[in-house]
Amino acid sequence: MRCPNCDVGMRLEIEGQAAYRSAGEAERGLELVYGFCPECKHLVVILKHGKYRWIDDRGELADIEREEVLYPSLVARVIDIRVPDKYRQPFNEANSVMGVSPKASAALSRRLLQSILWDEYNIKRRNLETEIVEFIQLKDIPSDIAEAVDAVRNIGNFAAHPVKYMNTGEIVDVEPGEAEWLLDVLEALLDFTFVRPAEVQERKNRLNSKLIALGKPPMKS
Repeated sequence: MRCPNCDVGMRLEIEGQAAYRSAGEAERGLELVYGFCPECKHLVVILKHGKYRWIDDRGELADIEREEVLYPSLVARVIDIRVPDKYRQPFNEANSVMGVSPKASAALSRRLLQSILWDEYNIKRRNLETEIVEFIQLKDIPSDIAEAVDAVRNIGNFAAHPVKYMNTGEIVDVEPGEAEWLLDVLEALLDFTFVRPAEVQERKNRLNSKLIALGKPPMKS
């Protein structure tokens, strides 16, 4: 997971955890886990939902269905200002509801992913799954970006939930880690689409300024 304090990928150093049976539901349970990020050393508190079972004189959770970050209340994801507002604002909205409703967050993220494919890559087909397949076949897409976007289909279990790609904004059940993965993919895709080209252009502009100062012709665009 990514630390909700510093946004660095990490494996939580668990200090304590305890599982509890849900009231009135024999096979349902909750597990409270807390620990510290090994990078920034800040506290993270997570609530897990799943099936409750009693093994070796203690309760534990099996088949984790979803996790929500209780503390801090908002995952620290900062989108570069060079990303247009029409993408940055929906991303921030999807991020802000992640801890409260992973289902809603995932729906917002799927709709945003489709908007990026439509408007920035001119890929508008009958559904998101078809659009993802076409996107990963583009020549200039780095393998890490292509693989991350393609994994959206598998992690979201599109085969079992066709509504996810037929109607991207529909709020439906999510797989464990799906909502967080979608945000990770969107971060990477927005960086590739907007931030990296802007940085390349900025470097080229600085180099051209130096060339002109030396009486040399600037680089061609």
